[in-house]
Amino acid sequence: MRQTALIIALFLTFGSASSQITHESTYNYSGTYIKLANSGYKFFVMDVPASQCRIYNTNHILWKTINLNVPVNHYLYDILFVSENLFTTDNSLCMAYIYYNYNTTGQYYTYTAKVVKENGTELLSVPGCQYVYMHSMGGVGTKMLTYSYDYSSFPYAIQTRVYDLPGQLVSGASTSDKYSDAGIKAFPNPAQEFSTIRYELPDGILSGELVITDPSGKIVKTINIDRNSGHTVIPTSQYPSGIYLYFIRTGNYHSKAEKLIIH
Repeated sequence: MRQTALIIALFLTFGSASSQITHESTYNYSGTYIKLANSGYKFFVMDVPASQCRIYNTNHILWKTINLNVPVNHYLYDILFVSENLFTTDNSLCMAYIYYNYNTTGQYYTYTAKVVKENGTELLSVPGCQYVYMHSMGGVGTKMLTYSYDYSSFPYAIQTRVYDLPGQLVSGASTSDKYSDAGIKAFPNPAQEFSTIRYELPDGILSGELVITDPSGKIVKTINIDRNSGHTVIPTSQYPSGIYLYFIRTGNYHSKAEKLIIH
């Protein structure tokens, strides 16, 4: 009887230990997992002050450090599509990144997107580009869409560029998943006078609410939206400077919350 009790106690002890949540590592930067076509799963972070993309193995040992060319008085905004055999077919590690500058005279933001190899070779530069999307077209290949904005005048100009890529998008290969949830995105962001929130409601849903909250979760504004528009303009000058969250809710659906920075 005692032996049986001991076996049960040991089983419970080891079983409990194996089901624990284990803290692996902490990074003081924005980071996410990626899957490379040849090198497998990695974890990369975006170091804004150093203008670097640092890539780690899954055991959190540094694998590569990639210095990104960001002009003086410009700052990293995003790193996207860290990949192999997407932008090229020579097995080289490549990525897209976006940086921005704030024009203090005109009080507007200017963005630029670049696609580079890890050795710094520039494959593409897109002026004004704030957002980059990727679409796997099956037998047609992979298409990249870039969205450029000229915020120097109002109403601002929008330009969409379509690129055909030589490689293939690997499932889970980049941070592109953050753009797929209901197609919700604010621009400019950070914002000063106004921000346009572009959205796409899920299939079968005709209307809903766009909700803006402060970091504590307190609702500061609710806007009715529907499929007919696809966007709404927020006059951000009426809000105190800070970080806000916005999301879509309708029926049983609740989108992922995104950040809106107001100066």
